Amino acid sequence: MDAPDPPPAFDTLAIVQKLEAAGVERKQAEAHAEALRDSQARLATKADIARLEAKVDRIADTMANTMATKTDLAEQRADFYRAMWIQTGAIVGTIVAASGLVVALA
Repeated sequence: MDAPDPPPAFDTLAIVQKLEAAGVERKQAEAHAEALRDSQARLATKADIARLEAKVDRIADTMANTMATKTDLAEQRADFYRAMWIQTGAIVGTIVAASGLVVALA
């Protein structure tokens, strides 16, 4: 598994300076900047989305292959039952013909 991407570059110093210029105390401005930086670290990156898309594509391909296999099995099952009915008909026909021959010879 790939290592997570580093959080995007976030200029906390610039934020602190802007907050201080607006009248916020330095300690509070630093806390706000840190909180913003931390919240940005949890956002999905383009690489995260690309990995997720690739995983979804793999799952979709697997599901498509599974569905084809189930369809193939259903067709094989239908062929099997058709063959069983034909075989049963042939056996019954042979028995009827043999019975008629026995009756004719008796």
